[in-house]
Amino acid sequence: MKKLILLFTIIILLTSGCFNKNEEVYMDKPAEDGKYHYQNKDLGFSVVLPPEFIYYQTQRKETEDYTDIEFFVPTTTEYRHEVPGYGKPMVVRIFKKQAWEEVDEDDKTSLYNEIGEKDGKIYTIKFWELAPEDWDEKWTFDMKNEIVDSFKILEN
Repeated sequence: MKKLILLFTIIILLTSGCFNKNEEVYMDKPAEDGKYHYQNKDLGFSVVLPPEFIYYQTQRKETEDYTDIEFFVPTTTEYRHEVPGYGKPMVVRIFKKQAWEEVDEDDKTSLYNEIGEKDGKIYTIKFWELAPEDWDEKWTFDMKNEIVDSFKILEN
């Protein structure tokens, strides 16, 4: 009987991996399209990052009013570094609705790209104002728009 239970358990474990093929997430290597597909199920969003984000890193910061996921990319240029050797091209900031309502209207239009709302949270993206010199030719308006267009608020 123990052998039958063990065999049954092994079969379940082996076959369970076959059913999650559609949920593959590529964070540490590019997907087939050459882009990085970042997904944060805990915060309920995903975003597609361009190939230029190779070796990117993320950092989470939380306050009472919002949660940030900061994205860092390698840079060789002297740049005001929060993380040595990395620049911060974007921050996904998820505000609590009440905190978002208290943000100055000028900041809402100049600093944050509002993406959408779900469950009392406002999803925004904030991009760097000045890219480091080695990113001058990499960072484009089109790249920024593609990132914004790729942003998805996940369903539960």
